[in-house]
Amino acid sequence: MSVNYSEQLKKVSVRDVQNDVIGLLEKIESLMGRASNALKSDGTGKKYAEFERQIVNKKHDVEELELVMSIVAPMKAGKSTIINAVVGFDLLPSRAAAMTTLPTEIVFNKELTEPILIVPEDCSDAFNTTVEAIKGKIRDEGIATTQDRIATHPHLQELLQEVETTDGFLNSDEVKGTDEIKRVLTALNDIVRLASILEPTKDPLARIRDLPRIETPFWRSQKQDDQADLLGSLVIVDTPGPNEAGENLKLSAVVEEQLKNSSIILIVLDFTQLNNKAADDIKRQVKPIIDLLGKENLYVLVNKVDQRTENDPMTSEKVEQFVLADLELGNRKDTDRVFEVAARWAFCATNFLSEAQDNPDAELTQLSTTRPLAEQVFGIDWEEDLEDSSLAELEKKAQRLWKKSGFQSFLDRSINALMERAAPLAMKSALNYCRGLLNELKDDVSLRSSAISQDGKKLRNEVQALEADLKRLELCRIKLKEVERVRLNLQENLGGILEVVRESALVNLKDFFAKEEYEKADSLKKLDIEARNFLLKPISSLPLFPDFISKMFRSLEFKPSGIFEFSTEEQAEKFANQSILYAKQKSEAILSSYKDRIEQEIDKARRGLIDFLDQETKPIINQAKARLNQNFNVDLSLPAPSFDSDGINFANPRIKNNSRMVDQGYETIKVKKRSFWNWLWFVEFEVDEKRKKPDRKENYYIISLEELIPEINQSIENSIDALRSGINKYLDKDFQERVDSFFDNLDTYLGSYRDSLRQAQSDQQLLKEEKDRLVNELNTIVPEANECIKKCSSHLDLIEHLLAQHK
Repeated sequence: MSVNYSEQLKKVSVRDVQNDVIGLLEKIESLMGRASNALKSDGTGKKYAEFERQIVNKKHDVEELELVMSIVAPMKAGKSTIINAVVGFDLLPSRAAAMTTLPTEIVFNKELTEPILIVPEDCSDAFNTTVEAIKGKIRDEGIATTQDRIATHPHLQELLQEVETTDGFLNSDEVKGTDEIKRVLTALNDIVRLASILEPTKDPLARIRDLPRIETPFWRSQKQDDQADLLGSLVIVDTPGPNEAGENLKLSAVVEEQLKNSSIILIVLDFTQLNNKAADDIKRQVKPIIDLLGKENLYVLVNKVDQRTENDPMTSEKVEQFVLADLELGNRKDTDRVFEVAARWAFCATNFLSEAQDNPDAELTQLSTTRPLAEQVFGIDWEEDLEDSSLAELEKKAQRLWKKSGFQSFLDRSINALMERAAPLAMKSALNYCRGLLNELKDDVSLRSSAISQDGKKLRNEVQALEADLKRLELCRIKLKEVERVRLNLQENLGGILEVVRESALVNLKDFFAKEEYEKADSLKKLDIEARNFLLKPISSLPLFPDFISKMFRSLEFKPSGIFEFSTEEQAEKFANQSILYAKQKSEAILSSYKDRIEQEIDKARRGLIDFLDQETKPIINQAKARLNQNFNVDLSLPAPSFDSDGINFANPRIKNNSRMVDQGYETIKVKKRSFWNWLWFVEFEVDEKRKKPDRKENYYIISLEELIPEINQSIENSIDALRSGINKYLDKDFQERVDSFFDNLDTYLGSYRDSLRQAQSDQQLLKEEKDRLVNELNTIVPEANECIKKCSSHLDLIEHLLAQHK
């Protein structure tokens, strides 16, 4: 590649390439329409009419890109305010306590007049199941007890009462209107938190595949004509950060999947908390995200910079240095990935401008957004200054506040970054697909055009030869034993992996506690620990519980029988739920890691089978190519294996309520007595006397690990069986079906050439004038198809260069 050409490539923008590709797809669409009209009289035009429809769909994919940006806040940094500022009105709920636990998509739709929340069926079912489980807990414990258990979460009290009295928590898959959307979103997020306290094994996030989606109108600046088009392609995903997960929660599988599917991840930080004291805490909280995705797609939004004072040492340069160096969220050169914004300014501005646009004849005093804006732009004299201001003047103030908020720069740069990542992939997919259709059109039309003038006998021979090729393919399909061999070998290999999975995932809670205790216990307690170790046969050395569980456990009385006593039912249930929850999380992590290995093993076998089938069928295809002098190629595309899991469902452990009589010992009391020796019984005297106290009845609660461990391990076994069933289904059905699809594609392509030749035989019977007109039309299509193919290839080379720049 020449230096000049390389320099030219550097100047090419993604939007320019996108516009060029859309223009090319429109030209291809027109060409397919011409082919359809030219050949509609003989019925073959239907094929190209279908091609035309498919190209329209591909063009739509390139025009209407979904640019997915997940936004995460590892601290309370105004995430909802940021999203509300982009929308232009108060859409998302917010409060002092952490809000987000359920990822939610926000899709900007300029055609809407009010927002709509769409709750997918699997999401609705998952939450209704969780609500029923919480209802059962309320019935078993009583409302007073459950209220006590969430006493430190006052914002959940009202929801708890609603859950108790409501039948059918989510009864609609669509919710309209801002107020109702905020109510439902708040309830959904709080159900996750409520379950984490009362029923941690019924986490709805473990069963969700499709996220709730809000489609919403948005504020459109009249000074920026392209803003609606830019935001119209943006999808923001409101994602829970690590510290929003609650006591018993972590980054769930649904959150991890959403982060993986995002083009960029936007981490929101609070300017007022950027200091060395907070650095370690922030790094710890964003570590799960960096471990999952790396730093390449991370962008940082520093909010609340409106609180920077005149002599504040945290200048913009210091903020960039702190974010990139101290927090280690990027390299020093990545300053274009750090944005400073004032979300409160932006929200006040867009909220006012949006309401003013919707109510052009309203007085300032009639607009609910007037006061918040006036307080920001006029300060302490806002009431007096507002009296002297007109609507036009306040709109001008709002535009200035929006500009100073930093949001326009943030949106422009972040959307450009999204375009640089998402657009090339969409264009590459569309161009590859359309180039394949063009090749098929060119081959069909050129073969038919050439065959019309050929000798009739030669045509018959070619048709017979193609039919013979099709029969050879069918014989190849029937005799092919390699597919079965690959399937059996793969099944054997995967069976071995699943056995390792089972051995790794099964847990022995007592063994873990015993070893943990032995390292930290005093010499007397070690005697009891050694006794337990002697009696226990470990199933796995998997460390299961976090340290705070172990600390809770160390305060208990250890018994070799594996029974643990608690003074209150709440303590026993908390321990049991935490035990079950962390067994579930650890086991699911192991299953997830081994599923990756299983998918890699299947992918390896799949690629080997592709090579084998290609080798077996290539002689037939090459013979047809040589004979027809056409470029003919078919690619086998088996699906990448994918096995969904609903997670591991554990039964709730049984907590047994017992009572016992506790020996209270003896006490000394004063007793009055008389004695002959003491004034001849006339005068009483006191003596100390020991008496046994009455035994006290004591309630206690026990959990038996002898009962709990088999239930946990049986749940793990069930999940592994489900995984094995999914693998066998893929190998027995999908794998073979895709191989059949390979041969069906070959049959279709060879059959298409045969049908073209047969049509040419019919064309030879046309009148000379009709035949000449048909040949001329066909001959004009071929060079245009060749030109479009050439342009597709050229654009694909350019797109590969764009993709290489952003790896």
